[in-house]
This record gives sequence, C-alpha cells and structure tokens, in this order.
Amino acid sequence: MIQCKHWVRSPRSKLIDRLRVSELPKVQRLQPSRYVLATSVELTKGAKDKIHDIFSPYVKTPSDIYGITEINALLRKHESIVRRHVRLWLTSASVLSALLSKSVLTRSQQLAEELDSTLRTYAPNESYGRAVELLETRHTCVIAGIPGIGKTTLAQVLCAGYVSEGYELVEVSADLEEANSLWDESVAQMYYYDDFLGQTTLEEKLGKNEDSRLLAFMSRVEKSSNKRFILTTREYILAQARQRYEKLHRYRFDLHTCVINMADYTYRARGAILYNHVYASGLDDGVKASFADPAVYVPIIRHPNFNPRVVAATIAEADSFSSNEGDLGRRILDNLRDPRSVWSHIVSHQLKDPDIQLLALTYSFLNGVHLGDMQDLWISLSRSSRDLRTSIATLDGTMLRTYRKSDKVFLSFHNPSVRDFMREYLLEDRSNLLQLIKDCVHFEQIEALAVMASERNEALQFFMQNFDAIEKVALKAYESQGLRSDGVNTSIDPAERARVYLNFGNMIASGSILECTRRAIVEDEAILNASDPEDILAIIRFLRESDRESLRDAVPDAVDMAIEWIKGDLSDWDLLESAKTFLENLSDIVPGVAIPDVEDDMRWYAERRIEEWAEAGPDSMLDPSMMERVLAFANEYEDPDGTFPGYSEAVDKMPGMDDDDYDYGRRELSGSDSGMSLRQEMREVADMMGSLRTDDF
Repeated sequence: MIQCKHWVRSPRSKLIDRLRVSELPKVQRLQPSRYVLATSVELTKGAKDKIHDIFSPYVKTPSDIYGITEINALLRKHESIVRRHVRLWLTSASVLSALLSKSVLTRSQQLAEELDSTLRTYAPNESYGRAVELLETRHTCVIAGIPGIGKTTLAQVLCAGYVSEGYELVEVSADLEEANSLWDESVAQMYYYDDFLGQTTLEEKLGKNEDSRLLAFMSRVEKSSNKRFILTTREYILAQARQRYEKLHRYRFDLHTCVINMADYTYRARGAILYNHVYASGLDDGVKASFADPAVYVPIIRHPNFNPRVVAATIAEADSFSSNEGDLGRRILDNLRDPRSVWSHIVSHQLKDPDIQLLALTYSFLNGVHLGDMQDLWISLSRSSRDLRTSIATLDGTMLRTYRKSDKVFLSFHNPSVRDFMREYLLEDRSNLLQLIKDCVHFEQIEALAVMASERNEALQFFMQNFDAIEKVALKAYESQGLRSDGVNTSIDPAERARVYLNFGNMIASGSILECTRRAIVEDEAILNASDPEDILAIIRFLRESDRESLRDAVPDAVDMAIEWIKGDLSDWDLLESAKTFLENLSDIVPGVAIPDVEDDMRWYAERRIEEWAEAGPDSMLDPSMMERVLAFANEYEDPDGTFPGYSEAVDKMPGMDDDDYDYGRRELSGSDSGMSLRQEMREVADMMGSLRTDDF
C-alpha cells in the first residue's frame, strides 16, 4: 500500500502526530504486507526513524519513506516522467531563478511576476503538446483563439519551459526591431510577442514594413537551432491582418499556428483549471472546501460556456473583495452564463465613482496609457490626485494593471475582457459615455471612439445623437500632442490621424472634420510624414471614392506626395519590396495615372548583393533570408546569369533548405486525454476536487 500526503503550511511534527493518530489505525485495519509513504514534507533522518517506528512492521525499511528530497531525486533520474507531467517542472522555483538571472529581463519584471502566477494555476491540455511540436520543428508558434481561452497563459508556460532549459527570454512589446537588436547568435533565446496584432481591431496595426520584418524574423528564427518565437493573437484579428497585408495573406501561417479550441478543455482539464485557481487563491479554507461538493463543481466544468478567464476572474474578484465571497460556485455559474457579469458585480457593488471614471478614461486609450498622461488628464478634469492613486490601488490586479516599460509606469486593462465589458457598460450608461466624450482631449482617444463606433452600431447612433459635442472635441483633439511612449512624447503621425479622421468624419457625416483632414493632407503635407504605407493607400482610396468634390480634387497632390514618400528611402531590400508592392497597389487605386516603378532600383541593388554573396556566401554580413528573396527576384529574369554576374555561384552558396535541416528533435509530449472515458475523467476530477475538503491547507 502506498500513501501520498501533501502537507503544507504546517510543521513536520504535526505531520508525524497526524500519521500516528489518524493514519496508523487505517493501516492496521488493512494489514498490508508492505506500506510506503510519500510526502511533500522535507524529512530528516530522525523524522524518518520516528515514522518507521510508528508503522512497524508495515514499513519494512526507512527507505520506504519518501520526503520531498527523495521525490525530487527520483524525478531527476526519470526525466521522461517529468516531461509528461508539465506541472512537475514548470512550478519549480528554478524556472523563476533562471528567468530573473537574465540581464535582458531587467526591463520585464512584470512578466516575471505574471509567470509566477501563471505557473501556479496552469492546467495542461492538448494545445500544449501541439505548441511544443511547432516550436521544436518550425521554431515559431502563433497561438490563436477566442478571447479568454488561454492564449497568453499557454505562451507564458511555454516561455517558462524554455527558460528552465537555459533560454534567455526576450519580451517584444512594440515591434520586431526590439527582437533584432537583442539577437545574439551564441545565446539560446526565446522571443515572446503577446497580442502582436493588437487586442481590438486593426486600428492597432502593424507599423511601416512591420509585415516584412515579421516574416523575415520568422524565417530567421526557423533557420536557427537555438532560437524560438512565440506570438499570440485573436483568430479574427489574424484573419483581418491577412486580408489587409498582402505579404501576410501569401504566407502559410497555418504551418506555424496553434489554435486553442474548447475541445482541448476536456472535463479533466476543466476540473484542473478550477482546482488550481481555488487552491492557489487566498480564499478561506471553508470556501475552498465547498468546491469538493460535486453539486458545486460539476455544473461549472460541464457548462457549455466554460471559459478559463471567467473562472479565474471570478475567483480573483472574490479573493480581492473578501466581503463578497458568499456562494462563489453559484457566482461562477452566473458569470459563465453572462461573462460580463464578473465585472458588473465589481462595478455595481465594489467601486466608487472615481474608480468607474478611471475605467472609462482607460477605455479611451486603445493601447494603454503612460501614467503621466493619465495624471495630466485627470488633473485637467479637476479631479483629485489622491482619488487617482486610490482608484489605481483598488483596481490594480483585478480590472487594471500597471506595468513598467523603459523604467516608466503604464496603465492598461488587466485583460481584453475588461475592455469588452467597459464598452457594453458605457453603452448602457449613456451619461458616463457622454461625459467620456466631453473629457477627450487626445487624438488617441478619438481613435478609440472610432473603433467603438465601428464595433457597435449603438455607439455610432449615440454619437450621431450627440453630434455637436463629439464634433467639437474631435476637432480640438486633432492638434493634440502625441501620448508619451517610453517616457517621452511620441512623434505625431499626421497620416495616421488623417486616415482615422477621414473614416470618423465620414461615419458621423461631419463636413468640418473632413475639411480639417483635407487641409492636413494637402496644405500640411501629412503624407510626407507617414510611417505606414497602408495609411497612405487608405487615404488616397478614400479621397478618390468620396462624394465630396473637394476631397476628390486632393487626389493628384496626395498621389504625388505618396510617390515622393515611398521613393524617399530605398536603402535595403525590404524597403524596395515594400515600394514595389505599394506602387502596384497605388496604380490599382488610381488607374490611368502614371505611376513609376522601382524595377531599376531593385536590379541595381540585386546586382551588388549577388556579387557580394557569390564571393563570401554565408561568411558575408548579408542576411540569408534576404538573399533568398534577392535570388528569387533575379530568377524571374530570362537570363539571370547574364543579367546578374555571380548568380550561379550565389545560388550554390545558399544553405540547403531540406526539412531535415530543421529536425532538431521533439520533446516527449504529455499524453492525450482523448482515450479517457467520461467516467474516468469525472472520477479523476472527483478525487482532485475532493482534496479541497482536507484540513491540511
């Protein structure tokens, strides 16, 4: 007979007393030929001798008594067991120790703290195995799925796993230049890019040439044996991006994508999620014990709307606001029926007016906001700095989160579901929405309102009903200074503003907003200061299709500026390819207008790079992934050898592209639950949840 005792928060002496009083009579009744004890307590030789004496003659030798030291030693000897059971190694303190020892993470302490929380509550499911396989075979994994299904959680667990193997973690927060600047061929590195396409819509879009840089970086990672790359996004946003960006549309994202489905969450996995969050919480033992009742946990794990985020958020809310623990199981069920209610309960019963005002203002910034900008805005609205500090302290960790970037503090929603809730809350509480409109002073806030109007027709109708108020603040905000990023004011992107305002002015049928935008395009030459070619194309398409003559008349000037802008920098192959695509798209938008091409520039560039590669090959300073594209361009010519000296030699020096080159071995994956019967699943869940009834906490 083998008995396992998980014993925490109590001294070793109490365990020995419990064994003597409670467990010895059970063993005596069963009369086993051999009794083996395993416990999570660290046992000294003296403690083992005492336990041996208590259970003699059933314990044959002190070696049949396993403390935490002996268990860990066994696990080190049987790595295959550890790999099959993720929780055995991802909860190890060595993961966080390795993480924090990396100097690159000095700017990402917030991520380290999030990983600590994630590892304590993660419940493995089949998506983990699929993601690991992609990372081991293709080195890049795009994790996609619906809101709240666990994309970020899975990504963080994968990151922790690689950190435990010695990888250096690099968190990408803005664009791929961050990743490229920290690339080190000699160091094993894991790059992590959460919500790389934004959290709401493509109004939070990729920057200039970011689509090319993204694909080039993925290719670079795939060819490196000591690099891994994890990205997360919502499925529908990835679909939007592939429609908008031609290069993303052509790319085989399906070969790198792990989509998390609700089918991955078997009843056993759901039970583990519920158990882990209850167990790791600070709830009273009595509340925890209530979840051992099948009448409480079964309806939750079998609910058709089961969602890990809703479960976690409801328990966190009860943990943070202890006065409302009540019937927590029932509240989880209510929130599964209506996910918004998890936040509605907090807003309706826990928050004060300044807290709600802070949430509304946070909603008006798509990408979070520098705390200094929020403080300036808060004070300009004649509100108390003390109220702001109190509200942040109240909401941080539940509905809001503060985080550091370049040693500066930023404020954003804790997760996307809070933004979704606040949109619905403001649409129901029209007085707060009207007040938010009047409080807007930044261009970025008008952009957030435009996104709201595009997502919900009710918002657009409300804006139309309050036309004078929203037109007034929009016109004023057009000239606002950019928000702070990394502690300084960002440069204003006039083309982005023009694109947003053209669309918004058209939405609410504001001639004043459209005329203001036309002047910015023609007179202030907004296009010449653009950062994203897609903004320019969107502006010209809008102008050409407008029913306003003044806007259509601006097309020739806009086209001339667009050509000047795109040809202003053709210094590398990415820029040349981007210019070629841009000019082709521009020609489609304004047919009949003479549009130049960059064929001669590309040929000139290709000639020099091919000569350089033919001479030095991989020993040159050139990027192999870039050279693949250059050689593909040259191959389109009828006689590439005659047109590009050294072409054949350059091709011969390209690294092989066989799949075997990228077979670096696969980890042993955790077993699938697919072969487990429903009865077996529920039996395991009952055993797991039943342990919450114990008084061993």
